[in-house]
Amino acid sequence: MTAPVRREAVERELGRARGARKMLPWAALTAIGGAAIGLAAGGGVKGAGALFALGLVFALFVWTIAVPRCPACGTRLPSGRTRLESCPGCRARFE
Repeated sequence: MTAPVRREAVERELGRARGARKMLPWAALTAIGGAAIGLAAGGGVKGAGALFALGLVFALFVWTIAVPRCPACGTRLPSGRTRLESCPGCRARFE
């Protein structure tokens, strides 16, 4: 069992992940919009594909950071619960 973790650190982590989840649709639409602009600007399918791939990499990055993690050990935290008492991985208490 590890030392207790401050509740503020857990709330900050959950808020960061929640904000990243809200950005995910925007990031996916950016990939599609970039491909449409690349096609309309005369870049052809090749240019549109390159812009779509870059936007998709950005969306995957946002999806990766949308996972809340324990400040003590880095284990994934369940994001659906409003009040967490301890980490499911290291059993650190959130005080």
